[in-house]
Amino acid sequence: MSLPLLFCHGLESAPIGRKSQGLIDLGYAVTAPDCRGRTLAERVEIITQSIVTASNPPVLVGSSFGGIAGLLAAIVAAKRGSTIPAMVLCAPALALPPPPGLVDDLRPPCPTTIVHGVRDEIIAVEVSRAFATEYSAQLVEVDDDHHLGAAGFEAIVGAVRAAAGSADGFRAPAPH
Repeated sequence: MSLPLLFCHGLESAPIGRKSQGLIDLGYAVTAPDCRGRTLAERVEIITQSIVTASNPPVLVGSSFGGIAGLLAAIVAAKRGSTIPAMVLCAPALALPPPPGLVDDLRPPCPTTIVHGVRDEIIAVEVSRAFATEYSAQLVEVDDDHHLGAAGFEAIVGAVRAAAGSADGFRAPAPH
């Protein structure tokens, strides 16, 4: 578990919630910026700064609204010369449009795994399917809802372990 994690929380959650605390409990070094009450553009800038100022590039884990914010921040950080090794996006809000003038393309700048519940009542899994197809991201579909509290969390941990534990780069988990 040598790589640090940068956790980007969802719209209605906090920096240290169920997912981030679960990763901390497993021994990961998790940094989780507080983006509560922030617009998407503000979140992107906060997360971008966390990436570009990190002494060791983190694996980004983004949940829901934090998933789109994290993706956008990773793209912006890469344009500024700071590329992260991998991203794990959890039921990401990929249908939200980026703030005007921020990015032209949503292509991830690093290997990306998306974990999405097939019973998600907030963000349809079809959004992640389309994104994964268009951008060659790994999609892990699980029998879970938007909160990814059961099978989803296990898949998130598997994706994080693959990213953090691979000495020669990222290896995505096999779909369940």
